[in-house]
Amino acid sequence: MILTIVTFIIILALLVLSHEFGHFIAAKKAGVKVEEFAFGFPPRLFSIKKGETTYTINTFFFLGGYVKMLGELEESKSKRALENQPAYKRLIISLAGILMNIVLAWVLLVVGFSVGMSPVISPSDQVPGKRLSNQIIIADFENNSPAKSAGLAAGDIIKEIDSSNTTQNVGSFSDLTNFTQAYYGQKVTVVYERDGAINKQEVSLSGSSDAPLGVGLIERSIIRVPLYDAPWVAAREEYRIGIFTFEFLGNYLHNLFTTGQAGEGVGGPVAIYTYTGLFVRMGILALLQFVALLSINLAILNILPIPALDGGRILFILIEMVARRRLIREYVENIIHSVGFVFLLLLIALITYGDIIHLIRK
Repeated sequence: MILTIVTFIIILALLVLSHEFGHFIAAKKAGVKVEEFAFGFPPRLFSIKKGETTYTINTFFFLGGYVKMLGELEESKSKRALENQPAYKRLIISLAGILMNIVLAWVLLVVGFSVGMSPVISPSDQVPGKRLSNQIIIADFENNSPAKSAGLAAGDIIKEIDSSNTTQNVGSFSDLTNFTQAYYGQKVTVVYERDGAINKQEVSLSGSSDAPLGVGLIERSIIRVPLYDAPWVAAREEYRIGIFTFEFLGNYLHNLFTTGQAGEGVGGPVAIYTYTGLFVRMGILALLQFVALLSINLAILNILPIPALDGGRILFILIEMVARRRLIREYVENIIHSVGFVFLLLLIALITYGDIIHLIRK
């Protein structure tokens, strides 16, 4: 529990700080005065001022963070105010946070593939390198799952499964599925790995006919990619994850606005915390991959043209660049972003409510 909480905070800090550092360094390079660099949203817990910038840690850290620049929320005649910078500089500053999340994900994937990591999107046979292992991991449980009742947990790696006269090494979905369906209704011994230790547990195969153990599974092919191949393999994987995420979010938002139904597959802070515990148990490389996925998701989310997000600000700047003048006054744009921020908070609340209901039902 404590390890999961600490890891969860570290992950959020890494994602938020890398994103905001992108805005921060781009603003500094552009000559814009940065008044505050904040982790989380008020009320304030701790702050220290260094030079012209106040560095702050706020209470609601799970909501993100921000970089407050002179002239961002109010009118200013200073040459160092954000609103007085050329459009191309403001565009670079808005894009910088997104780019930092993309770079962070790429670095994590390069490290992961160099040591040995499972591809997320790419078929394993398309990834050059040495296959180290193939793992079948418990990811979730069905209702009244016999495996859960017997004491197995999400993150356990199933190594083999034994009946009274047969032993099956588990290296693929088909190995496990064929065996459990063949011995449906009987008791078997599941040999699994948890936190580096090998354990055994007797389980009754009394779940559904399709999944007698009553579990949802992940298959991970651990592949070590040569260092000279890792950068482009990581870039290709990140691109494919990005396309998949973009399409998924597009469908999710379309359904939300057309049907009013939030749907499933999108998680908020509660879901991230839950999965953090799962990936902590799966090991450091799985955790690196999880952080990379979150970073890509954060980049994709922020590029959407929604007010209050970077994409919303980028949209206004692009309109200005095409029109060669500001069509929307600064204070009107700020009002639009404020309304967008309220919408995002409501959306986060809705998603979090769904996460809590899902946990209770489990």
